[in-house]
Amino acid sequence: MRPAVSAELAITLDRTSTVSLPQQLVTAVRELIRDRILQPGDAMPATRAWAEQLGVSRGTVVTAYEQLAAEGYVVAERGAATRVNPSLAITHPETTADRPRPHARAPRTKPTRTHQTPALHPAQPVTVNMLPGQSSSEHLSTPAWRRAWRNAADGEFEAAPLGGAPEYLSAVSEYFRRMRGLARDRNQYLATAGGRDGLALIVLTLAAERPGRPLRVGVESPGYPSLRLALQRLGCTLVPLPVDDQGLRTNALPQGDSRPDLVIVTPSHQYPLGGTLPITRRLELLEWARQESVLIVEDDYDSELRYVGRPLPTLTALDEPNHDTVVLLGTFTTTVAPGLGIGLLCVPDALRPRLIDARADLGSPVSSVVQRAFAEYLDSGELARRAARMRRAYRQRRTAVLEAFAEVEHLTVSPMDGGLHAVLHSRRSESGMLRACRSAHVLVEPGGEYWNRAEPVAAAAEPTASTPAASTGPASGGSIVIGYAHLTDAELAEGLRRLRAVL
Repeated sequence: MRPAVSAELAITLDRTSTVSLPQQLVTAVRELIRDRILQPGDAMPATRAWAEQLGVSRGTVVTAYEQLAAEGYVVAERGAATRVNPSLAITHPETTADRPRPHARAPRTKPTRTHQTPALHPAQPVTVNMLPGQSSSEHLSTPAWRRAWRNAADGEFEAAPLGGAPEYLSAVSEYFRRMRGLARDRNQYLATAGGRDGLALIVLTLAAERPGRPLRVGVESPGYPSLRLALQRLGCTLVPLPVDDQGLRTNALPQGDSRPDLVIVTPSHQYPLGGTLPITRRLELLEWARQESVLIVEDDYDSELRYVGRPLPTLTALDEPNHDTVVLLGTFTTTVAPGLGIGLLCVPDALRPRLIDARADLGSPVSSVVQRAFAEYLDSGELARRAARMRRAYRQRRTAVLEAFAEVEHLTVSPMDGGLHAVLHSRRSESGMLRACRSAHVLVEPGGEYWNRAEPVAAAAEPTASTPAASTGPASGGSIVIGYAHLTDAELAEGLRRLRAVL
């Protein structure tokens, strides 16, 4: 975070002017911003210090700040410094356009009247980044958050046990019991550095037990492109599994020699189409996995960010603990912060010691300090309150997305019962949609990237009369995926306005 700019900025107030002192200060700050002396994100001087330096009352500075905030030049949060708006390029693009520096400014001359309108050279529009997969850490720094890290840093710096710090495992066990209805002992959990670390630990453990051939992993199609790339990096052969608007199609699961060793599913909120796996399909999936001896990895991503109805219990909670069928893969990236790097696995009793042996060779990527801090944060109940606040905020943004495209002909939006993104489907080709988005200076992700087209890929079972063929891509037209969690309200509104105009 940048330090505050000096209160000794070169500002002169004219007490003989008919313009009020607060208005003079507002005008001066606007000029400092336009001259790039004040830049987006800069912390403004404290009101008391600046009032003393300028020789005015603190109320004068407060009034000026309030007007600047109303105009979108600055932003203010309770308990934090007033800052030059980080989204200034959206609210006031003219202030970030290329212009001469103050020392290079040409002398002002009296304009000459002509009958010609001078040519305008508008600045290049600022790109709005609407790429999905980005969460927000807004309003994270609460007293509970700061206290947890302060207490953790004051403790010992010994290495945590390979499975995880006991206090962290206990806090995670209690959190999932209360929030997700999963009653599991803390000794069934392991600490990870997030989703990919937990997945890599499982894959490497199982692959070592099956020497001589690649591990076959079933993945949803469409699904995470980055997950497929990670699995291929680990030497896996991918088996694409079709999905529809309710999630994984359990009537199209491969059997016999075509079955995978491992299946990764997102039952709470299928990514990217947004479906929630119904209870009937969940039970069918569990039965199939037991009969075919397939391990299920339940990716619990986005499960708490649900805006319609109540979330269903985890797939892990439906499985009998002694069946050894499901592993829960969790991360706190979405609900806390993208850079936190902490997650969990909830595993069957028979699998946990094998994962611990692998961890002994690979080492633990999560420090004891991080685990202690997050354990206290979970125990404080602050994460549950934060998730509730985020659901309210994201529900409003979801509504804004749906309303923006409600009357756009030939354009539909996937259900979006939860999560941080939306999928826009059009009769236009995907390449045409992407060209339109580029022309509007909006970054989006092509929907085709989510269908499994990477190599090497193993074919799923041949479809029968009762088994529909696997999805290979959008039925017709094209699609794009947009994210909306990381944007300010102004950025989201501008991005949606541009997309609506070109789509």
